[in-house]
Amino acid sequence: MNLALRRRRPDVRVGHYIGVMADPRPQLFVHVADPGYGPGVDPRPREGQADVEVSVEPVDWAPLTPAPQPTSELVFIDGTQQIEAWLTVTDPADGQPITGAAFAVAAGAVRAGHAPRAEIVDVVVRRATIIEGDRRLRLPDTGAFRWEARSGASRDPNAISGRIGQLRSELELKLADRWSAPDRLLVLDGRLSFVRDGHGPVVGAVKSHHTLYLNGEPGAVVARLAVGQRTPLFAIGEDRFSWYQRLPGVGTQGWAGILRGETPRSLGLETARQLADRATLELPRFAGRAHRDPRAPQNLTPIMTLESRLRHRMGDRALALRAARRAAAHAELDHVGTPAAADSPDRLHVAA
Repeated sequence: MNLALRRRRPDVRVGHYIGVMADPRPQLFVHVADPGYGPGVDPRPREGQADVEVSVEPVDWAPLTPAPQPTSELVFIDGTQQIEAWLTVTDPADGQPITGAAFAVAAGAVRAGHAPRAEIVDVVVRRATIIEGDRRLRLPDTGAFRWEARSGASRDPNAISGRIGQLRSELELKLADRWSAPDRLLVLDGRLSFVRDGHGPVVGAVKSHHTLYLNGEPGAVVARLAVGQRTPLFAIGEDRFSWYQRLPGVGTQGWAGILRGETPRSLGLETARQLADRATLELPRFAGRAHRDPRAPQNLTPIMTLESRLRHRMGDRALALRAARRAAAHAELDHVGTPAAADSPDRLHVAA
């Protein structure tokens, strides 16, 4: 907890924003977080990182406080995944091992804003197998466990995990399409890496800062934000506008409680400004509570609740592993270029 006394700072009006003058005597501030989720900020540049442009919003680079607006309906969307068994498939044709996985992906939506309490309104769970190459591995249904057969993973060591993440993102995108509405703000947990066109008013809420996008004076502005303030917009590459904002619960100094928002650049600058203002005003009331979630306040309460429901709906990982081991004895492999429903597939050995 930060015990330093803070003096009231005078307001400064800038256009339709209300700014706050920086404290002339800044103090050292150290925010302590759970080590299980990695470092709070990683300042190292990433290979292939997109270019950042800070001169996109016609305002001075200083904390911005959006003018008050009526509260509106929000829908929070998130997804999760779990690998339930790693599979080593031995093809009888050549005896070469093929790596695969049995996994589950899930996505859901929480509606909040107008009702007295937020409610989970949509949950979708998919279970599947995937292997390297163009073929599909089919496991028979075992009790309540049913796997779709997927293909498309390359032989890169990380390709299977990447493909599973892509399938989860596609599930989230379907829910975003389903719940999109002109007067409803969609809040997707994490980056909008799979959203390029507008799906109505949509923002991504990024709680982990694995890439530091702002340096120098623009970066210093982040540390001066108060709760309910944001930075001016900046562009990341050709497809996203972004901003930083502060959430309540861990003080108002340094990078504590900093959330990064982003929205598709295809929506245009003015719409992006409106969405950034709307998120800056709305999201603080959904900030996570530290006594309930070690990732608070950036892990928003509706997202935390949804994550718990999704894990419950995916089922017990140990039971899924046991079912995969039973099903592996009767697994079937489709030939290259053969539809998943083809007759007379090969018999093979699968080790789960």
